[in-house]
Amino acid sequence: MGTRSNIGIVNEDASVTAIYCHWDGYPSHNGKTLLNRYNDISIVNQLMLLGDLSSLREKLYPDDSKPHTFQNQQEDVCVAYGRERNESDVGCKIFKDIGDFERFAGNSDAEYQYLFNSGKWTYREINRDDKWKQLTAEDCEDNN
Repeated sequence: MGTRSNIGIVNEDASVTAIYCHWDGYPSHNGKTLLNRYNDISIVNQLMLLGDLSSLREKLYPDDSKPHTFQNQQEDVCVAYGRERNESDVGCKIFKDIGDFERFAGNSDAEYQYLFNSGKWTYREINRDDKWKQLTAEDCEDNN
C-alpha cells in the first residue's frame, strides 16, 4: 500500500497547480526530496509538467542512454504515469485556491499534501492535525 500525497505550487493568481504521487508520501521521503531537490520555482514547475507520479525521485528526466520504463526504472528518476505507463488524463490539475487543493486530498486518498508557496515548502498531514506547517529538515528525519 502506498503512502499517497499531493504536491502543488501556489501560482501568482493564488490558484494551485498540483499532481498526485502514489508512493512514499511521508516527510522522510517525499518531503525530504522536495526540500533538498525541488527548491526553486523553475524545477517545481517542471515537476508539475510530468503530471501524476508513481514515485518522486531526485531527478526529473532519465538518462537517455539507459532504459527507463515502469518495469525497468532508473533508480533516481521520477516515475510518471503518463511518461512511463502511457496513461491518459494524468496531467497536473489546477485548483482555484488552497482550499480547493485541500479538498482534493479526500478524492485522492492522500495522507500528506505539500505546497510550494513563495519559495518555501509547507505540508500538512491529512486527518491528523490538517494544519499547514513549514517543511524543515527536522520534519524529514526518519523516525522509524
